[in-house]
Amino acid sequence: MLVANRKNGEKFSLADYHDRDVLNDFRKKEEFQCPICGELVILKLGSKRIWHFSHRKDANCPQEYERESDYHMKGKLQLYQWIKQNGLEAELESYFPSCKQRADIAFEWRHKRYALEFQCSAISSELFTKRTKGYLASGITPIWLLGGNQLKRMGANLYSFNLFQYLFLRETETGWNLPSYCSDSRNFIFLHHTLPVSSKKVIASMCAYPRSETNPSVLFTPSPVKVIPLSNWLHELQKVKNSFFVHPTLAQQIFLNELYTKQLNMLLLPPELGLPVPSAPFIETPPVVWQTYLYLDILRHLRAGEVISEKNLYNAILIRTHKKQIIPRTIPLLKQNDFFAPVEEYLALLVKITTLEKISDHRYKMIRPFYLPCTVEQQTYAEKAFYRKFERIIMNQFS
Repeated sequence: MLVANRKNGEKFSLADYHDRDVLNDFRKKEEFQCPICGELVILKLGSKRIWHFSHRKDANCPQEYERESDYHMKGKLQLYQWIKQNGLEAELESYFPSCKQRADIAFEWRHKRYALEFQCSAISSELFTKRTKGYLASGITPIWLLGGNQLKRMGANLYSFNLFQYLFLRETETGWNLPSYCSDSRNFIFLHHTLPVSSKKVIASMCAYPRSETNPSVLFTPSPVKVIPLSNWLHELQKVKNSFFVHPTLAQQIFLNELYTKQLNMLLLPPELGLPVPSAPFIETPPVVWQTYLYLDILRHLRAGEVISEKNLYNAILIRTHKKQIIPRTIPLLKQNDFFAPVEEYLALLVKITTLEKISDHRYKMIRPFYLPCTVEQQTYAEKAFYRKFERIIMNQFS
């Protein structure tokens, strides 16, 4: 930790001191206490790690400061200095008794109180949600910044997300984004237009903002960037399909077995299956899988001119959900999680590409039944023709 109490109760912040000799004098004359538990702490002035206070080995502080890495402490000190340099009142390692939580940095922006949390190690979704609700109940808006060391880049526009990374996903006027900060490069790094192509792979546009060249508004309204080209999606979608045959998980095996019993092939699916939609993060199951389940249960049975109710379509999704073949995802930073939003968007997209026609508020008519290729060559040709014809319509969802 970077802040301790002096014996007289005054706060002593290492952010205010930069001279080792001065701090050595304080260490000889002063005893420092943890602001939370009141136990004595040691001022460490080593040459390898950032200067900090540390609990003794036998301490039992509920805040568990010792788990902070040097990367974390450097980052929150940099962020604190950056906020102060932009003329805002800020407090480093501020403790809020109302929710019994300590924020890395507390500050005010446009008459609102914020708690900035710079998270550089994995925590559970339960703890993340508890802290978020605790701040909100105290009238404080939390801003969660993922440590840049937790971004797992797999390619130019491809990232690996697990449950931890998804905790930081948020939805703004410019679409989905994930904010992070790297204390080594001193850059804010935002992943924009995050689109899950599988359970663990996400396509996203990355944008870096040097700390010295930006102001706190970047935390609230990051500049919009272009969506990744559709060709990237198609490339990764094909890789996802192929991966099902390498080391399939139990869920993938169940999916492949069902395709087999219905005389279908993962590599010969209609091009309308596996389309990107803006609200895709609300479903953990890959788009190609949940859309194929909807096709297997409802859409493949419809002939041109036949009508289906919206209720029947949603019931098909719910049945698969109850079987745990389609898994919803909860995103804690959103006020409301809408599991059906991606399904609604998918149906709306099928209407726009003239596969379906919406004939009333809750009914659809099949216009152009799905084409089922018989060979890999036919599927490849059909898919390229499909994306070439409907690319603009698909991409307009994200503008």
